[in-house]
This record gives sequence, C-alpha cells and structure tokens, in this order.
Amino acid sequence: MSEILITGGAGNFGRTLATALAEAGHGLRLLDLPSCDFSFAEQWSDTRIFRGDILEPASWRDAVQGVDLVFHLAAILPPFSEEDRERTFRVNVEGTKKLLETCQEAGSPGVIFASSISVYGEPKGEGRPLRSDDPVNPIDIYAESKVACEEILARSALPWVNLRISGIAIPEFLDPPEPWPFVPDQRIELVALSDLVEAMVAVVGRPEAFGKTLIIAGGPTWQVMGREYVSRWGEIMEIPLDEMSFQDRPGWLNWYDTAESQALLGYQKTTLEAFFEQLQAAVKEALA
Repeated sequence: MSEILITGGAGNFGRTLATALAEAGHGLRLLDLPSCDFSFAEQWSDTRIFRGDILEPASWRDAVQGVDLVFHLAAILPPFSEEDRERTFRVNVEGTKKLLETCQEAGSPGVIFASSISVYGEPKGEGRPLRSDDPVNPIDIYAESKVACEEILARSALPWVNLRISGIAIPEFLDPPEPWPFVPDQRIELVALSDLVEAMVAVVGRPEAFGKTLIIAGGPTWQVMGREYVSRWGEIMEIPLDEMSFQDRPGWLNWYDTAESQALLGYQKTTLEAFFEQLQAAVKEALA
C-alpha cells in the first residue's frame, strides 16, 4: 500500500477520492485550507490532516515527507477562476510550482495532476474525437492556468501523470446549471464521478502511466449532443427542455479518444444509460 497526499483534500472531489483510497487500504495525508472541514476523515486511523495554504510551503512542508504519491487537486475552479486572473494564476500556477519544488526537495514522489479538457478550448467543427496530443487552445483564465501548470509539470524532474479530466456527471438531485456550459448542437462527453475516481485510484498501481498525458472521459456511450443529454436529464428531473438555458457559444466540451487511458486504467464502468438509471434512483430517493 502507498502513502498518499491529496492537495485540496477537503473539497468535494478530494473527499470522494480520499474515501476510495482509504477503502483501498492506502495511508492518507490530506492538505487543505485551515477553514476547511475535515470531519469526514475522522473515521480513518491512518490519515493525517495538514491545514495550510498551497502558497505557503512552510505550513505544509512536512506533508510531503515520506509520501509515495501526491494527487494535486487544489485549484480555484470556474466560475470563481474567471473573477480575478492574478489570484487564479497565483493559486493554480504558483501553488503548483511551489508544490513541485517542495516534492523535489522531499525525495521526488510521483505527482498525479488534475488538469482539464478545457485546455483544448472551443471545438472547431466535427472531425475525429480529440486526442491527448492535439494542440491546446485555452479560451479562459482557468484553462490558461491549467496549460501553464502542465508546462511546469512537464519540465519538472518528478515522475508525473497528467490527467485531462472532462466535465463530471454526478447522479444526484441537483438544480440545472444556469446555463448549461455548452450549446445544444455541441458534441459533449462527460465522465461519471465514480469512473473518474476509479481512474485515479487505478493510477496508483500503474507505473506505466507515468510520463503520459491521459484524457479521462466517459467513453463512446457518453458521446452525445448537448441537447440530447440535457433533454434526458430534464425528463428525469421533470424539467422541460425549453425551461433550461444553454450558452450562447460553444464551451470546452467535445468527444474524446480515451482508448489509451481506458487500456491503462480500465475505469469506464458506467455507461451513459447506467448513469441515467442511477440519477433516476437518486431523484426517487430524494423525493420519497
């Protein structure tokens, strides 16, 4: 079993990943801001909590001592990332740089970086699904920060895996986004939260994944048009399509070639149909 540090470990995704890693028997160290709630981790005896700011290594330098792997999730996410470019770059980019430097000093643990498919920018036509070696073209502050982080990661001497993660689909009773982050006729391919966690846990035991940039998305069954996805989602939520709004211009999403990531990590366990069944069950439970 590995000793693993998760930055952003008290965030929504950090908690979900931590739970899966703890259940797999790994030792955990969770790093997040002092104001965060770590009570979810109290049940795990082999977990250490570090309260600190990613920009202040002195507050968390001990967290990287003796770890085998670091999952770097800490970042300012949209829409907050778009409010202040300087702050977003300070946290996302400078924070990543400081983390990697501290990891280098601590003995060079492997780093799994949570990047984003946003780095590809606005879709251009149809064509084939995007591949990991396609050029990046960021169109907003968040994506620009992720491109900068990827460049820093690639230049580092650390073992690394760069995961470009698609939009995450969660089977919960939620309000619809306002607006949906794409246009009706846009190709979209999301990934179920459970499959994303499956992929990240699988990286722990796959040394052959290191040194690679991998796209993490749902797979062929998730490759639909925006209107199709929202219409089906709306049927389950009992919200008519004409009561939901879309962006005026295409967002980041597209279809992706995930053959390499699936072959390495074997994470695509949830088809789109299975996801909608999970969503239907969650809605029934919430309304019971």
